[in-house]
Amino acid sequence: MTLTVRQVDAAKPAEKPYKLADGAGLYLYVAPTGLKSWRANYQQDGKQKTRTYGRYPGMSLAQARAAHGMAKSGRGTPEDKAAAPTFREVAKAWLKVKLPGLSNIKHQGQVAGTLERFVYPKIGAMPIDTIRRPELVEVVQAAQEGGRVETAHRVAGRITAVFNYAQDVGILESHGAAGLVRVLQARKVRKPMASIPPSEAGELLRLIDTYDEPITRLGLQLLALTFVRVGELRAMRWDELREDGGVWVVPDSRMKLRVPHVVPLSRQAQAVLAQLRLLTGESELVLESPLSRGKPLSENTFLFALYRLGYRGRMTAHGFRALASTVLNEQSSFEHDVIERQLAHKEVDEVRAAYNRAQYLPQRRLLMQWWADWLDLQRAGHPDASA
Repeated sequence: MTLTVRQVDAAKPAEKPYKLADGAGLYLYVAPTGLKSWRANYQQDGKQKTRTYGRYPGMSLAQARAAHGMAKSGRGTPEDKAAAPTFREVAKAWLKVKLPGLSNIKHQGQVAGTLERFVYPKIGAMPIDTIRRPELVEVVQAAQEGGRVETAHRVAGRITAVFNYAQDVGILESHGAAGLVRVLQARKVRKPMASIPPSEAGELLRLIDTYDEPITRLGLQLLALTFVRVGELRAMRWDELREDGGVWVVPDSRMKLRVPHVVPLSRQAQAVLAQLRLLTGESELVLESPLSRGKPLSENTFLFALYRLGYRGRMTAHGFRALASTVLNEQSSFEHDVIERQLAHKEVDEVRAAYNRAQYLPQRRLLMQWWADWLDLQRAGHPDASA
C-alpha cells in the first residue's frame, strides 16, 4: 500500500506527531505544527537512525521516492539528499516566534544578541542534525569564560529552545541539547530587594511625608498604597482609571506577565491621586517628570529619594511589595490566593491563572483598604493596632 498525493495533501496535524507509510521504509512525518517531511529509518553501527530527505511540498512524493531509492541502493550521496537547515536558520525561525512575546525591545535584543555573539560563530553554519552534544557543551562552557555564569545559563537555555523548536516542527525527531546547564557553574543566588521590617514602616512613611519634591513624594505614597512594580506605576496614565477613580487597570504592555492587572484604589490612594491631579492633571501621565514634560519620573527617582531619606541599603522602591506581602500574609485574615492575585505573581498552573485573573475582586477591594488603613496606623504611631 503506497501513498497518493491526495492522501499526503489531506494529512492534517494532530496533537502528537505521526507517520504515514509509503512503502520500502519511506514515510511522511507530520508534526503537530503541520510541517510535513519525508523520512526513513535505517541501521548504522547497530543503532537506528533517521534520514530526512526533505519537506513536503518542496519535495514531492515522486522526488522523495527517488531520493529514498538512491539512498537504499547506495547510489545516493550526502549532496543528493536535502540537507537539514543550519542552526542559524532554525534559530532565526525560532526568534520570529519567540521575540514578539517578550516584554520589551531591550529584552528582544538580548535574546538575539546572545546567539549572535556566543553561538553562531561556532555552530551557526552547521546543519542542525549534525550537531552533537559535545559541541554544544563546548559552546556553553566557552560562554562561561571570564565569569559570565549568568550569560552562559541563558545561552544554554536558548540553544535548548532552538533544538526543541526544531523537534516540534519536524526537523528533528530527537536531540541532545537538553540539560546543558549541568556542565556549567551554578548561578549565584540573587539577594532579595532590600525592605524594612513592618515595625519600621511608620517611621519611613512619616519621612516620606516630608519629602520636598511633591510629585516624587506623592508617587512614593502611591507606591506604598498600591505596592505595584515601579515600572507599572511610573507610566501610569489618567485614562487608566476606572469606576470614577476607584479602580486602576494596568495594561498588559506594562505587566511582567503580559496580563492586565486590576488595582482597587483605597480611599487614601484616591486622595493621593486627587493631589496629583492638581499637579499633572493636564498631562496624560499621572507621574509626569517636573524636569521633562511629557515623560514620566525617571527610573531611579524613587530609589534616590529613599537614599536621601537615609534608607540606602535598607529599602528600595521594590521593597514596598515585599513589605506588603509580609504584612498581608502574617497579619491579615485574607486568603493567600487573594494576596498573590493582588501582587500579580505568576500562577504556576496556567489553567488556574486564566481562571483567577478576574477572580477575588471583592476580596481585593477589602484587602487594599485594609492595607491602606494599616499604613495609616503605622504612620500615626500605633504599630500594634489592627486595621
